[in-house]
Amino acid sequence: MKYEELSKQIIEKVGGVENVKKVTHCSTRLRFQLNDLSKIDKEGLKNIPEVPGIKDQKGGIQVIIGQQVDDVYETITKVYTFEEKPTDINQKQEKEKNPFVRFMNLLADCFVPLIPVLIAAGLTSAISTLISTFGWLDTEGTTYQIIDLLADAPLYFIPFIIAHSAGKRIGVKNPYMTMAVIATLVYLNVSGIAGEETYLSFFGLPIRVATYTSSIVPALLCVFAQKYIELGIHKITPKAISTFLEPLLTYLVLSVIMLVVLGPIAAYISDGLAWVLQATVNSNKWLVCGILGALMIPLISTGLHYSLMPVVIANFMVLGYDTFWAGPSFASNMALAGAVLGYALVSKRKDVKEICLATGTTALLGITEPAIYSVAFVNRKVLYSCCIAGGIGGFLSGLLGVNSYGMAPAGLTSIPVLAGPTFVNGIITIIVSVTLGFVISVILNKAGKKDVQ
Repeated sequence: MKYEELSKQIIEKVGGVENVKKVTHCSTRLRFQLNDLSKIDKEGLKNIPEVPGIKDQKGGIQVIIGQQVDDVYETITKVYTFEEKPTDINQKQEKEKNPFVRFMNLLADCFVPLIPVLIAAGLTSAISTLISTFGWLDTEGTTYQIIDLLADAPLYFIPFIIAHSAGKRIGVKNPYMTMAVIATLVYLNVSGIAGEETYLSFFGLPIRVATYTSSIVPALLCVFAQKYIELGIHKITPKAISTFLEPLLTYLVLSVIMLVVLGPIAAYISDGLAWVLQATVNSNKWLVCGILGALMIPLISTGLHYSLMPVVIANFMVLGYDTFWAGPSFASNMALAGAVLGYALVSKRKDVKEICLATGTTALLGITEPAIYSVAFVNRKVLYSCCIAGGIGGFLSGLLGVNSYGMAPAGLTSIPVLAGPTFVNGIITIIVSVTLGFVISVILNKAGKKDVQ
């Protein structure tokens, strides 16, 4: 296997197979849960060329891999077997965390698997926008309409995707049951049985007619409810007939609860979130974008940026485009690239220059973690340069009203997602951010006496 030697080195440095309880991964990191943290060879991990950095986590360690993380994870799980069950570990770890951290980690775990789908839909949406803007195809023709359909479908039916992802994360017995119940809510919209009515009656119970397509809150509430409903029904159902009675009761009870109670509550929550987003856009967008631009690198390093994904998705659902995430993301990533490349210019060391040029280039393409862990967290002047330039760039993006019409890693190859009325403002934000990051880094590092590796 291509990554077998790398996998072997990583497993050895985390204390060997017997020290690993569980390994999972996100978009760029391997996440190890370990039996004995004292067996970790942190310096050994850092010295592996393919490992840009590491990060401590409660009960284990995160090993930064980058874009090859899927292949490395697949190799590890094929070659090695770890004894403890994932659910046991999750429960132990969750009990040790405070409620806020547990909730944020839960959101992150639910939405991380969706990112490739959202990126694909976002870039397809950008292609659709470019086609209509430059007249490459007849927008009345079926070819363009199908391209537009490909861009819209994942977001329109995102409740199904979230239902499955959240169901697996929270540990319901059957995530497909969650999807079936969500299908009931969505079908209420598309079937037309409500007509012009605001409320329907079900055995005298009122059902508020709400929009459940392109919505994330109903799926999350449904999963939480299903977890407890399944437990209750399992306790009262005779085992002799549980095979058919449990799924029937779960489906009917959960569907009624969602239609009558939780569905309308989710609609009110979504309406409230829409109001907050609109208020933010209309008043303090520049402030929000400035703060996000300055803090994006710390958010990425802790993984908290994934916890904001529900808000970003809700923004797309409410407005049809993003108003506060893409601008600061582009500002921060470009500022990081500029700061790292600026350090490459003034550094006297050949090895540092090579690392900076390689990681700075990948940061320009939206892949930031190699630059964060190999350079910014090693040389604080680069980190400060990035945060300052990212904050200014984020502030500028908010002031100029930069919007994004798709989701993708904030890099030069993803510029098409900015195509729209504020496209030029987005380009200005990118140029200002990378320039400021470069200049500030050069100034700060020239002022220093040491060349930090």
